[in-house]
Amino acid sequence: MKGTNQDYKKMEELYELYEQKIYFVAYSIVRNVQQAEDIVQEVFITLYNNLEKLRSLDTYEHKRYILRIAKNKAIDSYRKNKRQGMLVEEYQRESMETADEKMNEWEHQIMAENQIDSLLTVLSESCRQVFKYKVFYNLSYQEISKIMGLTEVNIRKQFERARKRLHKRIGGIQSEGFTEFKRNV
Repeated sequence: MKGTNQDYKKMEELYELYEQKIYFVAYSIVRNVQQAEDIVQEVFITLYNNLEKLRSLDTYEHKRYILRIAKNKAIDSYRKNKRQGMLVEEYQRESMETADEKMNEWEHQIMAENQIDSLLTVLSESCRQVFKYKVFYNLSYQEISKIMGLTEVNIRKQFERARKRLHKRIGGIQSEGFTEFKRNV
């Protein structure tokens, strides 16, 4: 929209007359300095876009019209803040619930790992290493044999012995972590 000199003068006049009044109306609703200032800007943009309508109003109607625009924009902003506040609260509540769930999962995982570590103490150091490489790191027999410097056949045999020994040990224990471990082994 291309403005004339007369339009700019009219806007300056309106700004001088109503800027503080608009600010106070906006601030009384939103209770935030920056938002009230933003609302003042929005009101003047609206006024500039509707300058033709303002020309047909008398002074009292100008004031009512301008302050009504300010009030409506402030209420819209307040409602938007309220919705965003509710969304933030909901997000924070969900984040706390998720954190609690993650903490429980982590605790279970730590407990299961501790149980597994205690189980693995029945194995020789070599069998324990082979078992960890195979189960936890998902390495192939060939990869394990290269890492440990043993033959592939030796690695297979050690893993089989470790697996059988752990199955016997787990057989009498009924625990969530162990049953999950049993499924994986």
